[in-house]
Amino acid sequence: MSAPSSSAPGAARVEHRRTLDLDLVVVANADVVLTFVPAAGGRLVSCRFQGREVLWHDPDLLDADLVLAQPRASWPVPDGTMATWTNLGGNKTWPAPQGWDDDDQWHGPPDPVLDAGAYDVVTDVGVDGTATVKLTSGVDPVTGVQITRCFRLPAIGTTFDQVSVIRNRSERPVRWSVWDVTQVDADPLHGADGVVLVESLAEPGPVEHLFAVEGEVTYERGDRHWRVLSQEAVGKLGFPTATGTLEWRRRDGLTVQLKTSRRDGAYPDGGCPVELWLQHPLLEPVPTLGGLYVTAHLVELEVLSPLTTLVPGESVELNTQWHLKAP
Repeated sequence: MSAPSSSAPGAARVEHRRTLDLDLVVVANADVVLTFVPAAGGRLVSCRFQGREVLWHDPDLLDADLVLAQPRASWPVPDGTMATWTNLGGNKTWPAPQGWDDDDQWHGPPDPVLDAGAYDVVTDVGVDGTATVKLTSGVDPVTGVQITRCFRLPAIGTTFDQVSVIRNRSERPVRWSVWDVTQVDADPLHGADGVVLVESLAEPGPVEHLFAVEGEVTYERGDRHWRVLSQEAVGKLGFPTATGTLEWRRRDGLTVQLKTSRRDGAYPDGGCPVELWLQHPLLEPVPTLGGLYVTAHLVELEVLSPLTTLVPGESVELNTQWHLKAP
């Protein structure tokens, strides 16, 4: 079921759809189609550019046409372990640092509010034809924060903006970084394997083994960036001298660039404004990841804001510009 488009001729269009028991919000212009799932963490679950999918989403949950493959009632009930994480994929916003050691770390995913909870959604098409989607989470009592994600797609072009905000809704000071995580398909069977270019100074080099599961994630130095191929390894790298710009170049020529601005301040995980998670399918669940089943070839492109102490009512934001390119 779908609702009529809410745009005027020559403008980006907004459409509300339903697949089984999941509502989708679709925003599109002639080149780019963005699909959001407000009820499951406010995710941007699909970004199609000239008919090709940019992001990874779990085919066991959503098929290639973004039709729900199984009803939500059959999804695992989150129990705090990653074995019960329903990861639709795509782009999402979390608080960092992540961890389970103390309350200064975000104990997710999964969690019932910021990652798995329903987000309120407001859409609008401006007089210039730009479509805006604003997604707002509930208030998480554990971290004390509320997340707002705002996307602006112009009527024409392959560049769009994302602003992610963490606001302290508690009655105590909290300290968090905005952490945007974008999962892209890296399956060689789809021709989607490729290379990530992380714009950085040469020294110091990447922080290895932020999280190591299998194999060794390898990388090499280019002129102005670190070059990381998608590969048969499972683990995470951090880049302490990253400028905040990184680029995913697929073998089929499709390119996604995420551009942020590095700011002064302390960053999580040893001071890393950019991080990469790489994975390929494993035969067994990973005990160190709470029993998570790693079933897909994908790369996570992760950009972060500085850690910021927020008194009640204060917020911190991360601005990202997406550029999509074709050969």
